[in-house]
Amino acid sequence: MADVANYTIENNSGANVRIDLNSVFAAIQSLNSKNTDLATSQCVAGMPFLNTTTNILKIRNSTNGGFTEIGNIDTANLGLLPAGGGTMTGALLGHDGSTAAAPAFSFDTDTDLGLFRKQANIMGFSSAGTEQMIFDANGITLRSQNEIRFGDSDSSHYIAIKPPATVTANKTITLPSETGTLLTTASTINTSQLSGASVTIGSTSVALGGTATTLTGISELTVTTLNATNQNVSNIKNSSGGNQSTADQIYQGRAKAWVNFNGTNTTIRDDFGVTSIGDHGQGIYQVNFDSSFSNTNYAPVGFVHRNGSTGNKVLAHIDTLSQQNAASYRFMVSGTNNAANVGLVAIDVQYVFLSFFGDQ
Repeated sequence: MADVANYTIENNSGANVRIDLNSVFAAIQSLNSKNTDLATSQCVAGMPFLNTTTNILKIRNSTNGGFTEIGNIDTANLGLLPAGGGTMTGALLGHDGSTAAAPAFSFDTDTDLGLFRKQANIMGFSSAGTEQMIFDANGITLRSQNEIRFGDSDSSHYIAIKPPATVTANKTITLPSETGTLLTTASTINTSQLSGASVTIGSTSVALGGTATTLTGISELTVTTLNATNQNVSNIKNSSGGNQSTADQIYQGRAKAWVNFNGTNTTIRDDFGVTSIGDHGQGIYQVNFDSSFSNTNYAPVGFVHRNGSTGNKVLAHIDTLSQQNAASYRFMVSGTNNAANVGLVAIDVQYVFLSFFGDQ
């Protein structure tokens, strides 16, 4: 311990002056060492001091109002982190007021790249002086449509994930809790990877890569176009879910065949379920069906137009049933040239319309 009350050498006898000088030099030599901090009266600004109790080297601050610690003299480099790097035992604190343009932690030749405090509990990452990403309690948020990139084995190419240019509301993609490969509409799956796998439609299990000829257990199916050989359904609706009909109602209510033909030359203008029109004499026609009816109890409905002034026929109608067979229907059209319906004769007319209802 070597401290003095002051550094003043008082006028005195030679021996006493020598004692004062030795005391001052001892204090200077020992950096004013003492087991307690010096009194203010012993200090001046910039004065070094060693506390021998803590072995902490200090220096008097510029206002002479206290000491600033430098470090422990028994610790390498006084316990300070050398410029060449080292291990810190305490927290490393950055400047609170840093920005993306001047981040608190950056690099000597790239000062606009680094980390900064955006606001309370939010860390910002900047590049080229612009905020690119933040990290907070919600996770990592990339800014300005930035991508997440996954490089291939030699990092020559990558796959990136990024959002669209505009998102109207926040969206979350939750990954499944399983191991596998993410597929897209352009993905190709090896057949070996489908072995043993299946999907269930309604109550029907279909092996992946396989086909199913029958699907059961589907309570409701909405499709634009359905191609199937047989459809066993209870109700059929329109695209809006209305106008419900049962399969039986449709089967019994719709025409199984219809035709519009020219009776003067048996040319078919349009039809459904009709193969051809046979001409069996004046005014006698036979409609031949694509598919035969189940029996001869089907119901034909027909109408004809007279030929205007041709033949002066003022009345023309389907007059006589010749044959009603399962595969064909033969009939006669007759007309007269007087309103009293006298003198009906078989005639060929230009327009004949027929529809047929029944079981097939």
